Amino acid sequence: MPINILSQETINKIAAGEVVERPLNVVKELVENSLDAFASSIIVEIEESGKKLIRISDNGFGMDKKDLELSILRHATSKIEDFNDLSHIHSLGFRGEALASIAAVSNFEIKTRKKGESSGWKLSADGGKDIVIIPWSGAEGTITEVKNLFFNTPARYKFLKSNSTERSRIISSLEETALANSDTFFKMLSENKTVFSTSQTDNTIERISDILSKGFAKTLKNIQVDHPKASLNIYFTGRDDSLPNRKYQYFFVNSRSVNCPKWFMHCVSQVYRESIPHDKYPGILLYITIDPAEVDVNIHPTKREVKFADENSLYDIIYKSLKNALTSHAHPEISVANTPFSGERQKHNLYADFTTSKSRQSTVYLRESKPKQNYVPSKQAYNIDTYANVFAKQEELASEKFDDTIKIIGQVFGTYIIAENKGDLYIFDQHAVAERVRYELYLEQMKNQSIKLQQMLLPENFDFAPSISEVLKTNINLFNELGIGIEEFGQNSFRITTYPALLGNISMIPIVETIVADIEDDKNVEIEQKRDKIIKSACRASIKAGDNVAFVEAKKLINDIFKCEQPFTCPHGRPTAYKISQNELEKFFKRK
Repeated sequence: MPINILSQETINKIAAGEVVERPLNVVKELVENSLDAFASSIIVEIEESGKKLIRISDNGFGMDKKDLELSILRHATSKIEDFNDLSHIHSLGFRGEALASIAAVSNFEIKTRKKGESSGWKLSADGGKDIVIIPWSGAEGTITEVKNLFFNTPARYKFLKSNSTERSRIISSLEETALANSDTFFKMLSENKTVFSTSQTDNTIERISDILSKGFAKTLKNIQVDHPKASLNIYFTGRDDSLPNRKYQYFFVNSRSVNCPKWFMHCVSQVYRESIPHDKYPGILLYITIDPAEVDVNIHPTKREVKFADENSLYDIIYKSLKNALTSHAHPEISVANTPFSGERQKHNLYADFTTSKSRQSTVYLRESKPKQNYVPSKQAYNIDTYANVFAKQEELASEKFDDTIKIIGQVFGTYIIAENKGDLYIFDQHAVAERVRYELYLEQMKNQSIKLQQMLLPENFDFAPSISEVLKTNINLFNELGIGIEEFGQNSFRITTYPALLGNISMIPIVETIVADIEDDKNVEIEQKRDKIIKSACRASIKAGDNVAFVEAKKLINDIFKCEQPFTCPHGRPTAYKISQNELEKFFKRK
């Protein structure tokens, strides 16, 4: 095939595909431009999740006519002059591709007035062509409008997700940017409704409270670390405030929000490994101020990743500081400026938590049934063959016939109910049994549209971060359908007014938080799967390991489990019971 010289229009559209994958990328690039223009106020407006309209208004320095003309040319930038400047980048943007790429795939308009000028200018373009610049008489600063994104690249438009998904991504990105820049006022509107707004502040914890909720902010501890390599400001949750996922883990470098590096995630997991349950995660926000020459911000097309010249040193600083804070009553400010590095990182396999070895694939680790504050998984490992025997017992159980003659012997370890029936001994996991009973009762009431509700005398109020609120708002009808009555009670505030009576006397807020986290982790599941997630998560609040169970309650629980369609596993697949025959016991004690 002959070699062709591509047209400038085609080149720009290809470049746009690298920089602008979805509306989120447009918002991020334009907001970063506003921050680089030293704006103290940024307002983001979107319609149809940015597909129809994205408007960014700021009170930054603005541009004169000459700069405006150059702004949408590829590789035109005010941030750097030559290659050497890449080693000293203080701005968020620097490549000079964003505006040209965005203009190439939208109906594009910039209205700007430079500070100190009596009037401004407006530039408009369609698909990067037909560029027109005319006088404009607006306020100082810049207003950028992007309409009909991907109107001339329908193939790319086709691959966009649903409005709720695209909107949620934009909100999450703007949350991160706002958390990294507390000295700037941010406001976001979607379909002319305010999603969130923040006050301009020099207090980081106030900004965290504005964005991630007051409740979360109250759980945070803070340490500040000064070192020749970097200054660190770390906000983190303690032992008793773990979370269901990594949603509240953030990494900021010189006011730039980036993905948490793997080495940082490993460092955090090592610090908390003996402090919180294995299926929980700490909340942590790390703010790093570092010499730009020590960090490379030019390794990722969307600037979501950075590379440090000395990751080992940073690892050690973070590890030691967090470990000291968790294991002692450390005072708010800790300095390790003159402390030699201990080499903690070298003691661990850096990616141990993110890989699975062959040996682990052939072993099942049994953990203690009740998570403790100083939780450590049991070191005793059992071969898969032994564990498979447990499930063989389950098949035997499936053919058993139980009646009211079953004899409850008692409870051991605060976790297991011991019973006897027709010469056999049975050990029931009280939590797994209670989960299965509640789960099937919940399903039956839902199927018959007869969910019995418990009305709260005092509704439970709670706040969510805007991105989490978006998930809840999208699914709020589903919660209500399942008897969990949730109402919006402010911008990102909610209240619970009713819940299924079968769940007992409990607080619903932790349950709702866990359910929303589960749904957010897998946004693309079908309605039926979401419904099942909600029911299963709600049923986790059943009798727990460690709860004292009265004789009458234990009797009813065991009778109820054998009325279930699937009595021998909990809704999450764990076994509910284990059987030991009299014959097995007699063989063990050499009676036979």
